[in-house]
Amino acid sequence: MLYFLKLALSIKCPFTQLVFSKIYPLRCYWKFENNTADPCDLRTKEISASSKMLLEVSLQKSTGKLLFAEAKEDFVEFLFGFLSIPLGTVIGTLTNGASSYSCMDNILKSISNMSVGRYLKSQPIKDMLLKPHIGQKFSSKHQVFSLKAVPTVATDHGKKDPRIDGGFLKQSGMFMVTDDLTITPSSSFSTMDVLKKLKVQPEDIERYEVSIGLQEGLSMLKASLKSCSTLTKSLEHELNK
Repeated sequence: MLYFLKLALSIKCPFTQLVFSKIYPLRCYWKFENNTADPCDLRTKEISASSKMLLEVSLQKSTGKLLFAEAKEDFVEFLFGFLSIPLGTVIGTLTNGASSYSCMDNILKSISNMSVGRYLKSQPIKDMLLKPHIGQKFSSKHQVFSLKAVPTVATDHGKKDPRIDGGFLKQSGMFMVTDDLTITPSSSFSTMDVLKKLKVQPEDIERYEVSIGLQEGLSMLKASLKSCSTLTKSLEHELNK
């Protein structure tokens, strides 16, 4: 079942691959699509009103690949928040059933088309499946998505909120985020270490400043589930402006 879930997030024909993987070669991978959000995905007013986070990204000139970004804690907390967003929220709320994960979109449409009473037990259950919420203590103040966080049972019973001032990190600072979203505290040593591992010379690097808002954040969330080059895939259109 875990393998099947992975297939459903990466290919168009998960059943075929699950049952006949040893007989037929895999031919149904979808291509990585343009990461800019479609007009039907996000409202223009929400995009313009969303808060912005600044990144300084390092681009390898010879390959056009983003090597890493240096960012403050707001961007790091935004990435940490990916782990707390239910998959149903990504598919149903953030992309309105047009996520480009075709199998997941089809599950959402199937639930939407099922009648309450005959198939589903109640309307609250249908609503819960179509638009699950994030628990309040799992939400950071540096969240650019317009998601509703609800109080959890533990919070209702008066237990101390584990967040510090509405965030996850103890103190501010600079962080390095590599293309595959490995996050470490930023330092000259960590920069040189990454360049050494990637076999990139300092003169082959260009630096750019880019801003991350609602539209770019959604592109990054989608790219993080599809690609090992999340920064490159989600920000390439920003660098081409």
